[in-house]
Amino acid sequence: MEEAGVGVSDCVPLPAVADLVEAGPLKARLEQALAAGSGITVDASAVQRISSPCLQVLVAGASSFAKACGPSLVIGTQSEAFCETVSVLGLIEALGLSK
Repeated sequence: MEEAGVGVSDCVPLPAVADLVEAGPLKARLEQALAAGSGITVDASAVQRISSPCLQVLVAGASSFAKACGPSLVIGTQSEAFCETVSVLGLIEALGLSK
């Protein structure tokens, strides 16, 4: 993976099943982008199922990026399953999504 420069947005695609196994690598990617001062876009278009560990990483990441007042974490394209899960769990606002 090529390191993104300051202000450049990197894209992280979530897999169809975003579960505990995916949470660690996702956290590492978000931390790397934040440390580099670059924004990151999460592509949730392929998600068929997302578990709470990945959602926790996304919520914590969104909070960390917001506190950094520089680069942003954006949830890009979202699958219906992703949207439904986020809505049912009341995480729309925490992830900076619109209803």
